[in-house]
Amino acid sequence: MTDDKPSNNNNTTTTTTSSKNSEEDPSSNLADQLSERLIHQEYKIWKKNTPYLYDYVLTHGLVWPSLTCQWLPPVRQLDDGKAVGAIGGNSKNVAEEHSLLIGTHTSGEEMNYLMVCAVNLPRDDVVVDVGDAAGNANGKSDGNGKSGTNEKDESEEAPSKKQKTQEASKPIFTATNYNEEKNELGGYSSTTAANGLVGKIEIRMKIPHDGEVNRARYMPQNHFIVATRGPSPEVYIWDLSKHGSFPEEGATPCPQIVCRGHTGEGYGVSWCGVGEEGKGRLCTCAEDKTVRIWDVNEALKEGKNGMVVRPTDTLEYHTNVVEDVDWHKRDINMIGSCGDDRLICLWDVREGKRNKPMHIIKDAHKGDVNCLAFHPMNEFLLASGSADKTVKLWDMRNIKRCVSNCYCVYCCEKYRKCGFSFIAIDTFTNWNSTSLSIRCKLSY
Repeated sequence: MTDDKPSNNNNTTTTTTSSKNSEEDPSSNLADQLSERLIHQEYKIWKKNTPYLYDYVLTHGLVWPSLTCQWLPPVRQLDDGKAVGAIGGNSKNVAEEHSLLIGTHTSGEEMNYLMVCAVNLPRDDVVVDVGDAAGNANGKSDGNGKSGTNEKDESEEAPSKKQKTQEASKPIFTATNYNEEKNELGGYSSTTAANGLVGKIEIRMKIPHDGEVNRARYMPQNHFIVATRGPSPEVYIWDLSKHGSFPEEGATPCPQIVCRGHTGEGYGVSWCGVGEEGKGRLCTCAEDKTVRIWDVNEALKEGKNGMVVRPTDTLEYHTNVVEDVDWHKRDINMIGSCGDDRLICLWDVREGKRNKPMHIIKDAHKGDVNCLAFHPMNEFLLASGSADKTVKLWDMRNIKRCVSNCYCVYCCEKYRKCGFSFIAIDTFTNWNSTSLSIRCKLSY
């Protein structure tokens, strides 16, 4: 009401409406509240059991959600001046500093950024709980990591040095390490482990970006060169070595190269990582139903900002949005694509036909195919993820049927398409069993 003195009738109507809304709100929100409570409870249960499921889990809250995440190659050894590792070890490298490439997805009123953050992770042979690993059989300590055994215990025969070394080299998780407030169990702590070196996540670089960062991928031959996708059809190429750590106030996006050719927004971007011959080549896809190939070598040599590059090839066969692309890790001439038309297409870039893939998998999934990735070691394996909650493994020597089919055990319907696609992409990126995987929970 805008009148200073509303009439009685209006007051009555307003009161009645407010009363009706107040009666409807609790019942209408009850299902949402119960659902949120259930999700929170399941998350707490998962978090409590993480020590038994994973080697290491690190959770860090960001100011804004990130739609992309990729490990960068550089690894730096950190030391706190103390001997670490097995008992009697003399190494001072207590942790390793890794780098992550992430982005922001703001509300639209604030600037978005392409970001590089440093993540301090424990070394493989660092003891998790020194007090318990040293042979604290009763699980007691004096608060300083010293054993709480009495004189009688000390007089007993001590275990051999070999036994101590084997025990100390294994992660020890005890109830004394459980944090009720954070619902976390484990010995790695930013306040107790390695003088705060382990477990730190710190933003080291922020580059203004035009719109949210849908995806960011570095060039395998030069990790300073990064390609990003945003809400606009353009593909941006950045040289991280030419940007400062943090932008000045009022700074605007200034990519080194702008790739123009798509007519719709997209997510898929993949560099060719096959030797020096493939350096500077990348493929992308978009809502315009096309896959486009680019060569940015000459533009990078020019060294100017804002240079425009046009695609060298355009591949057209998909009948709906193309969700993802990947360049084969060993074959410089093979590209894979997938989309909402439930197709998986394998392209040979040497062939003259740009409207017919080399191989086509029709109805690869029962839903939209959101992501795919070639195996980095086995040249014949291909994996795909779909909105139908399945991940499939394909052998390209016999592409007619998948060799493995994995189902998602639990998937929240609210985040099904976006969340599953994100998890599948990061899972396929880390094929090697020795690589580190981070599981992220995104909420909006």
